[in-house]
Amino acid sequence: MSIPSELFHIDIEHLGDRKIFPFHIYVYNPQSQSYSPYLFANSPMGNDKWEFIQFITEKGGEIAVDKKQKRTFLHEMSLQEEDIPSLAEKELSEIEKKRLEKINKKKHQLELKQQQNPDAMDEGEKVYDLKSGLNDCIKMDNFLPMILAAKEEIEIFELTISHTVSLAAYLGENLLTEDNFTNRIVAFCYFMTKNMDMKDQETLADIICAAFFAHLGYTQLDYSISHTAQLELNEKQKKKHEKHPGYSHHMLVKSGVELSDRCKNIIFQHHELYAGQGYPSQKRGEFIDILGLILGSVSHIFEFSTGRINGSALPLELVINRLKNKTFTAGLEFDFGDKIYENLIYLIDTENNTKAA
Repeated sequence: MSIPSELFHIDIEHLGDRKIFPFHIYVYNPQSQSYSPYLFANSPMGNDKWEFIQFITEKGGEIAVDKKQKRTFLHEMSLQEEDIPSLAEKELSEIEKKRLEKINKKKHQLELKQQQNPDAMDEGEKVYDLKSGLNDCIKMDNFLPMILAAKEEIEIFELTISHTVSLAAYLGENLLTEDNFTNRIVAFCYFMTKNMDMKDQETLADIICAAFFAHLGYTQLDYSISHTAQLELNEKQKKKHEKHPGYSHHMLVKSGVELSDRCKNIIFQHHELYAGQGYPSQKRGEFIDILGLILGSVSHIFEFSTGRINGSALPLELVINRLKNKTFTAGLEFDFGDKIYENLIYLIDTENNTKAA
């Protein structure tokens, strides 16, 4: 089993004979294959709870504590980090060591590149400017510069944060090498997420992996459905098409690929709309993950511009301009929430295209 990156495993003996703990205790249930809160901080550990936690561990369950409460746990239980195996640094395998050497080499190359660009030295995260970069890509109809810029950053993600972060780095290094439909979505989502001030590697890895895997469910649809413009589908085909987020989610769960719960939720939610008119669950507002809305909006823009929605391709510039002006166009969605809307219209220079739209 894989413990969530925000928790660390402890043994039942580490709890001693105390009845009240100033930290939350989580348990892993082998039947549900998930961790859940078991005893909240400063709640009494009665005999029933103690007996049940013993039963859980005897049956293969595990106990964990939130890493944010690590210092409290160690202090209160008079323990050191070396007393807790899950907190000890893991010995890297030969493959991991080679990967780490490669990452460090690329980091060094990136630092040299930033030093050669004085404007980037103080704020290295802004090496790629999404607003100007996006407009250049649109004018040339070539997103390779954006894709390669994303690759350069993603492939040096840290090695030991989580499985999802490591997978994002691997996918970025090996797949973000050419200009194609999926890579455009991945790169745009990545930089847009950073642009909205979500810059930690776990969050970025969630949107990267979700963007790569979101349309995996299309492989489970009939060819006639997956290769027909969405507005041209009949009602029966439309209902089948709307199942593809669930298919993607199900395939990833069954595959055993270790992805964060948030990443899987983003995939499942990326066709939800802010007012609740999306699918598959008609979620609304704050109940939709902001990353799901980012992925949904970016995917929709590229799908619409390539004719996947109504059968007619339209320059990306004009698609975003119509979003900005909320110009009614069959199949074009606007309802991704104010945060997404404001960020999208900021990114594209539409001053010279109002008449064309």
